[in-house]
Amino acid sequence: MKRFICAVLIFTLLLSANVVFANTDPDWGSQSPNINVPPITYNNTWKTPMEAAASAWNGTATLVTVGTLSSSKNSLIVSSYSDTWYGNSSSANPGPFTIKLNSRTINRDATDFANFVQSVLVHEYGHEFCLDHTSQTSIMNDSRNRNTMKVPQPYDVSEVNTVYN
Repeated sequence: MKRFICAVLIFTLLLSANVVFANTDPDWGSQSPNINVPPITYNNTWKTPMEAAASAWNGTATLVTVGTLSSSKNSLIVSSYSDTWYGNSSSANPGPFTIKLNSRTINRDATDFANFVQSVLVHEYGHEFCLDHTSQTSIMNDSRNRNTMKVPQPYDVSEVNTVYN
């Protein structure tokens, strides 16, 4: 009976707690608030929204930046994958990191291609800045409308600043 009561109490506490969605795993994400990617060499259909994704983070009141550096060991890859995801980040501290965009699913589901690509890449950069998925109004919400939400939201800005402050 004591175990049941303890379980109920823990469950109640978890439900009422403020959950922080910043990833505190020291082996994931960038230790630095400044990341660099190689110059984007894809055609303008992909290049323009991919560059806009970096500008979206750089244009916020955050402590983070996404830069371009030809000698960067990080990777941005656009390819057709059989998986169902739109974007995928793999990272370990220290880097390098790889971000993949799935052209198959993006082309299939986007009604506003440029916005969709930008949204997916801004989200993946969020992972590199130690953010995790959330149910908040956020670029990190997997249920967001990728055709319309393409920049970090106030929640994202707050979370990133918490990570690097």
